[in-house]
Amino acid sequence: MHIPFLHNFNLEEYFRSNASDWGPRPVRVIWESSDYVTLLVRGPTSGKEFHVGRGDEIFYQVRGELNFHYVTAEGQRKLIQVKQGESFLLPAGMPHSPRRPNDSSWTFVVERRPRPDDEDYWIWFCERCNNKLYESSRRIGAAPSNQPNTIVRDAASALRADEKLRTCTRCGDVLALD
Repeated sequence: MHIPFLHNFNLEEYFRSNASDWGPRPVRVIWESSDYVTLLVRGPTSGKEFHVGRGDEIFYQVRGELNFHYVTAEGQRKLIQVKQGESFLLPAGMPHSPRRPNDSSWTFVVERRPRPDDEDYWIWFCERCNNKLYESSRRIGAAPSNQPNTIVRDAASALRADEKLRTCTRCGDVLALD
């Protein structure tokens, strides 16, 4: 259900009405306009991929906690533990991996809609030393064959099929995939 322009939206009511009948996908689109996409994302999420996006994103933690991993421009891995009611602004181009520990974690996300020439992708880092292990193909625009789920699924399949791709060349650790 998309909410129309200039229509009041009560996030708490939407949450209460939809939480028990969410279905298998962790993401629901709330608004979609020519400029923005607004999502409600539920946990648990355990993927270790880091998304590198095209624009700034706003995160608001509606329920539970969010373990937000990111990599700085200097290559340092950081973690923000976001509690219920807290929010933050993520700058464009910063690798990030939002990890929700359980099904009581719900995050409201506002992001810029993809433009035809926008490029984004996903990276897998070594969990021990943060060395880059693998990078997905680049996604340009938002063509139906170019959806995030397809790109992440294909890259994760390649990683699962070849342990060498998951093995860190710096420290030797092997990335475990769920």
